[in-house]
Amino acid sequence: MKKNIIIVIILGSLIGFLFGNLLFKNYEGIEYIDEDGNIYYVQYGVYTSNEAAVNNASKLNNYKIIELDDKYYVYLGVTTDYDLAVKIQNMYKEKDIYTYIRSDYVSNSETLELLKQFDDKLKDKENEEEIESVMQEIFENQELNL
Repeated sequence: MKKNIIIVIILGSLIGFLFGNLLFKNYEGIEYIDEDGNIYYVQYGVYTSNEAAVNNASKLNNYKIIELDDKYYVYLGVTTDYDLAVKIQNMYKEKDIYTYIRSDYVSNSETLELLKQFDDKLKDKENEEEIESVMQEIFENQELNL
């Protein structure tokens, strides 16, 4: 009886191994979007109306509301560098303002270049006021298509 169970287990394992090997051999993987086009938003919230977004963000010093698909996104920062997004997020977390980092892909090379220039300014900033000042510059820049 034990011999039959062992044979079934070995046979099942062998068949599973063969099918798994065949499946992974033919798997080509997912082609990811070029990392150069990724941007990271430090998002405060998403609202169904502009009024709700403004009311909830009014206690903040610096923010940008963007309408997308009939929803209103409140952003506290935007960058092409994930580490900078985490730095901005941590700055707000220290003030008990909890955020979410959302990534997106931007194909507009001019927007990407401008954001990278702002990222260079942000890299050496440690002071909250300096970081918020750079974010304000980004949000007020009319050439950016966020």
